[in-house]
Amino acid sequence: MYNFLIVDDHSIFRQGVKMIITNAFEKSECSEASNSAEALINLNKKKWDLVILDINMPGRSGLDFIVDVLSFNPDLPILVLSMYSEDQMALRAFKAGAKGYLTKSRAADDLIGAIKRMLSGKQYINENVAELLVNEVRKKETGDVMKALSDREYFVLMRLAAGETLTEISKSLTLSVKTIYTYRTRCMKKLNLKSMAQLVGFAKDNNLA
Repeated sequence: MYNFLIVDDHSIFRQGVKMIITNAFEKSECSEASNSAEALINLNKKKWDLVILDINMPGRSGLDFIVDVLSFNPDLPILVLSMYSEDQMALRAFKAGAKGYLTKSRAADDLIGAIKRMLSGKQYINENVAELLVNEVRKKETGDVMKALSDREYFVLMRLAAGETLTEISKSLTLSVKTIYTYRTRCMKKLNLKSMAQLVGFAKDNNLA
């Protein structure tokens, strides 16, 4: 019997993932959580074999959640299932401690293979992520300015580049507009950008939007 915890703020998507898993694993039980707080409560109830996690959630982000969970359960495998492409978020997810990264657009085709590999004790790294890891090694010699951004600053940067307003971002992340403004200011300062137009241009040039 495998116990899976699906953490995503969209009920329909959780149900879809649950259906894929239960069809592939007859002896399995899937529980659900819509945010990090609910997920932490569930994690204390039983032993889990795998957590399937979206990193773009209200309140505490999935990346923060990974760090929180692994601080008291370091052996729990976490598969990030995200709307963001690999080059936008995969390296940050692995740095936080995830054992696998998969885009939601590939879930129907690759989810079960990723789960099986992780249940066997291995990481799930597809070709796109492998290439990013190789490029990451190369970047260590030249530096990468975006490493200076915190995970939350990075999230805000991508949402701004996607055209969301400070108010929209604050509602989505359940943070104050003032806090989002502060993150935006920090992003611009760290990236040496003087205007929103430069920020959006930077994000697009780096495949963040």
